[in-house]
Amino acid sequence: MKYQKILLSLVLAVLVHTDVAYRILCIYPYQGKSHFQMFGTLSRALAKRGHKVDVISHFPTEKPLANYTDIINLSGKGIYSAISVEEWRKMQLQVTYFIATMFGNSICDLLFREEMQNFIKNPPNDPPYDLVIAQYFGSPCYLGFGNLLNVPVVIVTSFLEFPFINTFMGNTQNDAFFSGFFNENPSIETFFDRLWNAYTNYHAVIVFQHYSAVQTDIMRKAMALPHMPDVRALERQVALALVNTHYSYYGVKPITPAMIEVGGLHVVEEAPKLSPEIKKWLDSADHGLVYFSLGTILNIEKFPEETVLKLYRSLAKISPIKVLMKSTNASDLPAGLPSNVLTASWVSQFSVLKHKNTRVFVTHGGLMGTQEAIYCGVPMIGIPVFADQVKNIKTLEHKNVAVLLDSLNITEQGMDSALNKLLHDPKYRESAKRMSRLFRDRPMSAVDTAIYWIEYVVRNGPDSLRSSATELPWWKITLIDVFAFLAVCFALLIYSLWLLLKLLSRNLYRRSLVPLEKKLK
Repeated sequence: MKYQKILLSLVLAVLVHTDVAYRILCIYPYQGKSHFQMFGTLSRALAKRGHKVDVISHFPTEKPLANYTDIINLSGKGIYSAISVEEWRKMQLQVTYFIATMFGNSICDLLFREEMQNFIKNPPNDPPYDLVIAQYFGSPCYLGFGNLLNVPVVIVTSFLEFPFINTFMGNTQNDAFFSGFFNENPSIETFFDRLWNAYTNYHAVIVFQHYSAVQTDIMRKAMALPHMPDVRALERQVALALVNTHYSYYGVKPITPAMIEVGGLHVVEEAPKLSPEIKKWLDSADHGLVYFSLGTILNIEKFPEETVLKLYRSLAKISPIKVLMKSTNASDLPAGLPSNVLTASWVSQFSVLKHKNTRVFVTHGGLMGTQEAIYCGVPMIGIPVFADQVKNIKTLEHKNVAVLLDSLNITEQGMDSALNKLLHDPKYRESAKRMSRLFRDRPMSAVDTAIYWIEYVVRNGPDSLRSSATELPWWKITLIDVFAFLAVCFALLIYSLWLLLKLLSRNLYRRSLVPLEKKLK
């Protein structure tokens, strides 16, 4: 079996290999390190495949890599780590607005930085670019680089596709049965479920398009192209969308060929080695290990002290099971850390999750981390706060892979219950292992899939996968005009039948009066 897997890998490598090297500009303007996990992996893979990759991002590569060049370092700071749990939850109430503004409009201002302006005014032409890969979060203004360089644009998103991506990619929204990004309910069963799903998806499109419309002026001014198409038109020109999803996670849905699911793309690389101290802690966890990490923008130190102490008491109860807790600044934690808990400011998360002793992952529910846990078959306790985190944990809870805790009301009893379920009820471990098998079972890896379709677009042109639905208004796509026409026809038919019956009944009534008149005479 081992040799069969090696042979299959070699065959797939040959199938996706290209003898033509392209020059690709990759633009990742958002300063979220977890998001860049996916984008950095893709860019490095393209470089290893022989393409010349130029990258604009906040995260320059630490080690030189052939064909990979950080042409602009945006040097963003993780300002969002200073936001408290309560503030994140308040932002969640208007998440689409913040995606369009805080994570969109404000990020477009980076186009006016000196390095960006120098690139815009004098882009390299030896050789010229063949393709632009742009992150799509809240800033479609960066799609203008495709127009500037006259090349196709591929977008990448580290989430489940937003409903507005479905809109401009000509992809069916599937409100009747598929829960959209902004709907935290993973299951669509009743009429009211469908009503709410449709509302959240259409409302998000309207809000995002309204608040992000100003990016057209920002983009035109920054690129000194006053007649460049607006951002809505540029969105419809996107040649390919790579989305961080897989059917085993959110469910099955029909999608256009121009939208490719590459969920878990970032977990294909060899994970960095663990430090000797952490490796010793994991290896000695004979009774099991709980890994506690709330990602890169949320620190456990930001929780109220009372909440942290409740977590301490709960984690102490599971001893001799050990706990590895990620804490950016452990000195800010309250005193009383249990003896079975080890803190670390940074750790190779994937290395921890795939360790044989890891039994539970306590997470904020970010898609990257939950995909890593799924890949490794580790059940989760979710403490979500923002964006897709609540939806992710609720989706996994629905599949018996996770247990959700309210980030604003964490109790000792709630944590006790969650740990007891995941450590002692075998259905969670079994469900996680089954989901892991489904998540891994693919004809090609996520990286090879992404690279194949990127090369396909360059070879065959930006229109090769584009749906004609991108040019249709929503009322044509949803057949409102057709159903309206059929409704009018049906109404006319009913009215005609009513007139006919009325006429027939009147004639019958008149005929019935004739014999009566004769008798009276």
